[in-house]
Amino acid sequence: MKHVTLLPACLAAVVLFSSCQAPSLRGGARSQYGDRPGPKGFSTVIVDAGHGGKDPGTRGRGAFDCEKNLALDMARRVQSQLRGSFKVLMTRSSDTFVDLDERVRIASARPDAVLVSLHFNEGPRRLAGPETYYWRVDSFSLARRVQRNLSAAAPVECGNRGLVRRRLRLTRNPTIPCILVECGYLTSPSECSLLKGTAYRDKLARAIASAIREQAACGDAGMGPLPKPIYAPLSSSHDRRE
Repeated sequence: MKHVTLLPACLAAVVLFSSCQAPSLRGGARSQYGDRPGPKGFSTVIVDAGHGGKDPGTRGRGAFDCEKNLALDMARRVQSQLRGSFKVLMTRSSDTFVDLDERVRIASARPDAVLVSLHFNEGPRRLAGPETYYWRVDSFSLARRVQRNLSAAAPVECGNRGLVRRRLRLTRNPTIPCILVECGYLTSPSECSLLKGTAYRDKLARAIASAIREQAACGDAGMGPLPKPIYAPLSSSHDRRE
């Protein structure tokens, strides 16, 4: 399969957009609201395998299609792709349950990091393809890069929401840039069949890792205007969906 490699295009974009002015946002290393430009030159990536242990997540049509298993598998593949370029921390490395607030605490303890939380989606059988969630301004460019790469890697997209601004505990509450990636719909028979193949999961992992490397090299360059900050309260377990 053809690899998805966007770094050269990104580097070209740095030259093209070097004269553009960044939006006037708060500076500093950390922000409760993420009202600052996106990260550049970061050294650590926290890879969060969604669900785990007593929380299986979405279920597909087979034992391995359980979301917690696929999320951990994908996290390991992304970790492997990033090894040597970043320090990679995993919020879980086995089939264990980690509370969402604990995942937030782990992320917020590393000011030099970005958080990428990996999941698999569910919905009507007609829906397929990746979705990427963000909330904070400082997470927009990374989310857009990941979604762009995954959309190029995924052969099936039908009716999914693409890039979505959504307030969740793992997109709002950390004090570092943070995104949540839905790598595909386990409720889509065609996509679930694709995800059973290790070559396809490797392709998705390469796409995610390429976007992370591009963000570290380029920051917000080439991603267009950043969205305006939304000063909303922290997300909690009482929110409609986690």
